[in-house]
Amino acid sequence: MPYLHKLTWATHAKRWRKRYRGVTYYLKTSCRGKKDRQGYEAAFREWERLKAFVDGLGPNPYTETGVLIPEEHLASFAPAYAPSPATSLPPIQATTIAISRKLPTPLAAKSPDLPAWIESVGLDAGLNPELIASNDSGNPYEGERRISALADFWLAHRHKQTERGELSLKQWAEDKTKLEVFRKFLRVNYAGVVFIDQLEPSILNRYRDLQWNFVDCGGEFQISKATLKKRLDSVAKWLTWLVDQNILKELPKDLRTYGRVKLDKPKPLFWTVDECKSLATKASKRTRLYIALALNLGYTQKDIGTLEADMIDWDTGIVIRDRHKTGVPSKGKLWHSTLKMLQKHRNSDPKGPLLVGTNGLPLYTEKVNDKGNLIVNDSVRLAFNQLKQTKKAGFKEDPRSFKHLRKSAANEIEKARPELTELFLAHAEAGMKRHYVSQHFEELFAETDKLESLYGF
Repeated sequence: MPYLHKLTWATHAKRWRKRYRGVTYYLKTSCRGKKDRQGYEAAFREWERLKAFVDGLGPNPYTETGVLIPEEHLASFAPAYAPSPATSLPPIQATTIAISRKLPTPLAAKSPDLPAWIESVGLDAGLNPELIASNDSGNPYEGERRISALADFWLAHRHKQTERGELSLKQWAEDKTKLEVFRKFLRVNYAGVVFIDQLEPSILNRYRDLQWNFVDCGGEFQISKATLKKRLDSVAKWLTWLVDQNILKELPKDLRTYGRVKLDKPKPLFWTVDECKSLATKASKRTRLYIALALNLGYTQKDIGTLEADMIDWDTGIVIRDRHKTGVPSKGKLWHSTLKMLQKHRNSDPKGPLLVGTNGLPLYTEKVNDKGNLIVNDSVRLAFNQLKQTKKAGFKEDPRSFKHLRKSAANEIEKARPELTELFLAHAEAGMKRHYVSQHFEELFAETDKLESLYGF
């Protein structure tokens, strides 16, 4: 009787493989061939360990360099906690709240105890069937205790916030990257910690201490204090969300000061006036326009790529919009030269962004690829970097970027009218006044008008 294989033999690779959840895994167990029964059984045991890891139910069977760890070496890492059979893990449900689709009849909905005023204002259940919840709890996280699954749930929740405009894709990608550091820390140092109930204060403390060791340590793994704070904050935000979703009854420890890191005072970094003049003179016509918008309005690449025609009063040159990063309403006045360049290079299509590339595509886009990674296409930054690389520009190895142009303009405003700098940069309201009267904007316009001749436009 032929032996039934659950793995597929890859002739070209001379090893067994398995297709699971859309991914092909090549197993590392060596075999003498397809008929090597002992080799197949060893490969199948490897697959069972790998599948448990992929499903978040076991440790990684491989080292950081990809070498298969012998089974006997992992015996001491068996999970100390596992749900009892009575509370076995249910399948992951879709993240939607169950609402009853069966609409009650008016007679069934009415009750002799229902006050007349409720019916009079239309709060009767028969008139508002969408308010009637089913007996289902509707909680997609109920019963789930695996750390890997709960981390993915939180990231999915954060991604939904980006779709609602409550969070930027960059912030979502940063949360994902920083939380992944913590997940790798657990896999390497606590292979048996699989369920959220196993996460103890000592583990969180050790993670924080280890991250502090990487601050300004020199070498490949060096991080800044700002990166340290983001890594710790991402863990705190995730665990706090688990409490909010009733997955955890309480936090493993008090996290109010967990991510408290005293950041070094940022060093001012910007382009000088002469350098800005040199860059603008040697740039192409389109790149010169991008530089002008950065110096004139304090715009970043994303601000330029998302500028639309209806944001501009083409008679006065006044631009009114919300800044993408902070959501703070900003108001600026275009220089005569900037307005003239915009009219020349504007998109012929009245819909969509005002400026597009020579290929007709947007200058700035953000999207998440099939692997769940953020992909940013930034034509403005690319054009500016190409300018820096040219021999005539002479800034090939310079660390300063396009974003430092807006800081250069802000620095000039700071010298003359420091109280207007925050208004020019459209910083978050914690660092600026909530309301500005027209007089403040008129004063800002007067200062930005002076920059046109200062920078040689």
